Amino acid sequence: MTQEPTPPTVPERPLLHGERVWLRPLEERDLPAYVAGINDVEVGGWAGYGMPMSLEQAKEWLKHIGEKWHRGEGHFFAVCELGDDRFIGTVWLKDINLHFGSGELAIFMDHDHIGAGWGTDAQRALLRFAFVNLGLERVFLTVYASNERAVRSYEKLGFRREGLMRRSWRGPRGLEDSLLMAILREEWLQASESPKGGPKGG
Repeated sequence: MTQEPTPPTVPERPLLHGERVWLRPLEERDLPAYVAGINDVEVGGWAGYGMPMSLEQAKEWLKHIGEKWHRGEGHFFAVCELGDDRFIGTVWLKDINLHFGSGELAIFMDHDHIGAGWGTDAQRALLRFAFVNLGLERVFLTVYASNERAVRSYEKLGFRREGLMRRSWRGPRGLEDSLLMAILREEWLQASESPKGGPKGG
């Protein structure tokens, strides 16, 4: 049985990649899957989305983030499995401030790619982009304090807890505490000493 050729839209050596995934700009063709994730309580709900989104709203949002991309204020990527270009999640670096050398990471993976290392691999690729390509000094994020799986994933990447923000995020279960976590460039470099560390890939 002969293997079908790789579609021309999938690069053999992606610029931004981890060990299992690669990152490409988020496109309009991704929006149905994106909206489906936001409207799923186990995906969008845990990622902090409190309101459902329509496809038309998502199209307007895509225009908005395109403007941020052009101004250098954010980079919004679709996550794909290596060798494929189908959307399996998103990872963002938003609110970039080059003067302070900081940016905020956000992510959600679709229901079939949660809890199996896909998101960790995507974030590893994004951190390399943040610290190497953009030259940032600090990447931070917020997460539900009760989302222990996500917190463990961030700590595995080298993020450290910086503070507890009480009743600061409204999700599927109402107002909850959230954690502020961050990783500095030197901490990312230290994490690179691990076999699963930052600079691999990309």
